[in-house]
Amino acid sequence: MAEEPVTKAPDNGRTPAHESAADEIHAQDIEMLSFRLGGEEYVLPVDDVREVLKSRALTSVPNSPPHILGVTSIRGTVLPVIDLGQRLGLPPSVKDEKARVIIISPDDEDAGIVVDRVTGVVRISPDDIRPSPETIEQGAEFLKGIARKDDRLYILLDLNKATGS
Repeated sequence: MAEEPVTKAPDNGRTPAHESAADEIHAQDIEMLSFRLGGEEYVLPVDDVREVLKSRALTSVPNSPPHILGVTSIRGTVLPVIDLGQRLGLPPSVKDEKARVIIISPDDEDAGIVVDRVTGVVRISPDDIRPSPETIEQGAEFLKGIARKDDRLYILLDLNKATGS
């Protein structure tokens, strides 16, 4: 009698029966891209980020709001580029070689946001997210909340409101 071939799951050192509760908890964490802007650290969901680019030449758009720096073309698609600091009411910052344009896609509406520097990806548990303090007056409408992780404070940005989508 011929035996049927046995297919084996890839051996990654763990089987579902050996996963710990800690692994399940960390699987619920949200991956966020962190970046600096005006001396503070902000985050936004990695799922909303298409790519991160070095600063690039922009074409100005007459009669556009002051926070719209202009437009740029990314692989044939023209996107608005937003000065996020100005949109949030922050004082102007010096844009150096570490400044980046984050191409975002909230609700499939692509746009670029200019930030001082990208600092990495951080995983934040939804349980660690708190409402924005009521003492924040300027730009509070653009925030979803704050989170503390590893002795760092992260400000969660509401992309739809910050970009005007």
